[in-house]
Amino acid sequence: MTFWNKTFGIGLACGLLACVAATATALARPLDDLVEVGRGDMRWFGIDLYEARLLNGDGRYRPTADAGPLALEITYRRNISRERLVSTTEREWRRLATELGLQDESRVAGWLEALAGFWPDVAPGDRILALQEAEGPTRFYGNDGLLGVIEDPAFGPAFLGIWLHPETRASELRAALIGAAQ
Repeated sequence: MTFWNKTFGIGLACGLLACVAATATALARPLDDLVEVGRGDMRWFGIDLYEARLLNGDGRYRPTADAGPLALEITYRRNISRERLVSTTEREWRRLATELGLQDESRVAGWLEALAGFWPDVAPGDRILALQEAEGPTRFYGNDGLLGVIEDPAFGPAFLGIWLHPETRASELRAALIGAAQ
């Protein structure tokens, strides 16, 4: 191996390590003061889609929006397009519209448009974190830091309700997230 190849190889390895460290740091900051409530896996017909974990200030789940910050972190295990993420969110909101109080279709359309504007396509190992401030905005973080913010305080409970509402499709995942699964 020539000097150039060794130097390039070492530089490439150091660069990759720096990227991994930066990704971990970008997602760690929003989680600094939060404690894991629970975690679980989402599978669809035996296919691993993602791992999710729920975090808050004290590690005990409370279904009220004023309980402090609440975060849902999803680590993907499959390639999923941004369009698929948005359409799945829309489908679940339509299914849970009454339960989540989503009768204002123009408001929901605005939320979906915002998500389509900043959510990325995801690949195995990618993470997206939704951080809902108590009665405030919801911030989305990705591998490289902040993806976007939705200021409407009603958005966070509606978004997290996809996983946390008792009528969710993913009842086993919900139980794991809220710490009810043994």
